[in-house]
Amino acid sequence: MHRVRDPIHGFIDLSPLEAALVDTRAVQRLRRVKQLGLTHLVYPGAEHSRFVHSLGACHVAGLLGTSLARAGWQGDIALARVGALLHDLGHPPFSHAGERGVPHERMTLALVRSGEVAHVLSAHGVDPAEVAAIIDGTGDPIACTLVSGQLDADRMDYLLRDARMCGVRYGEYDLPRLVESVVPAPDGGLAVRGAGLHAVEGLLLARYSMFQQVYFHRTRRVLDLLLEEVLPDWPSDPEAFLDWDDGRAFELLRNDARPAARAVWERRIPACVAELEVSADPAQHAEADAIALRLGDVLGVQPRVDSSARMVTFRPSGDIPILDTDGRVRSVFAASPVLRRMDPHVEVRRIYVDRPLAERARAEVAALRGQAVQLRLFTA
Repeated sequence: MHRVRDPIHGFIDLSPLEAALVDTRAVQRLRRVKQLGLTHLVYPGAEHSRFVHSLGACHVAGLLGTSLARAGWQGDIALARVGALLHDLGHPPFSHAGERGVPHERMTLALVRSGEVAHVLSAHGVDPAEVAAIIDGTGDPIACTLVSGQLDADRMDYLLRDARMCGVRYGEYDLPRLVESVVPAPDGGLAVRGAGLHAVEGLLLARYSMFQQVYFHRTRRVLDLLLEEVLPDWPSDPEAFLDWDDGRAFELLRNDARPAARAVWERRIPACVAELEVSADPAQHAEADAIALRLGDVLGVQPRVDSSARMVTFRPSGDIPILDTDGRVRSVFAASPVLRRMDPHVEVRRIYVDRPLAERARAEVAALRGQAVQLRLFTA
């Protein structure tokens, strides 16, 4: 048994197989891929890597598996832990912001099914195809959900870790209570005992707050937009892909003369001059589009527009069953008055311009603010 100290979970114990996987080139590469891309340019403490998150996800998968075993699950905890350890192998430089070419999920599966990782798995008596099935969702339903689902080890680790490293409290929730409250659901997935409602509510509210305050922070989001303009497609060959990490990608930016690359390298970040709260009403979307076009006409250059901050992103795409003591099964959104009030149709649209144009753009937004009929317009 190998023991690792971790700032979130204390000691993380690794089996001989897990320790051997950690020493592979594919897992070691994750030390050089930041968990949150360019977020450290906004929250300076966000220097943590996909590597430490993968260790944390492995640990939490073990905690969940042990709790589920006490509740009657007879699945393979060790296999679930390995799936969680390897679930992020395919992330490119800058993590989600750097997605180009082959989706990271497909690259992860390619790295698990062949090469050094597959060799280590086979040498320890584990079929790489079984691990791949846990990651791609075709294996044991509960083990798959532990790796990727509404109550997965990935989310339970990254919320706590990202909050700690960014220096915020938004991502905190009661992990021990949640772990001991998770049980097998009647449909084969995961559910939460009624007594654990507040713990799962805390998890979902933590996720909501982290998306609003960190993941969709207005400065962080425009950095992602800049990367979209300059990053290349990464190699589709798994071995060639492993040559790429944040350091090598930053060298591309250093030598790139395009304005977006210079803005990232020199931290000359475009200014957010307006935020628009948009509902599902098509009239509001049309008005928001018209405001961006109007700014482009006035400034002589079209602004950058980000519409990724949607409430539907903060809210889980699937349900979490709550098992009451009387045997009833309720949706977490029916059981929680707070979550029930979250409107999934609200979107925050942001408009960015280069800083020399910011003062003029804000003046124009202030004038348009009084003319806005369908939506709420804020001068940023």
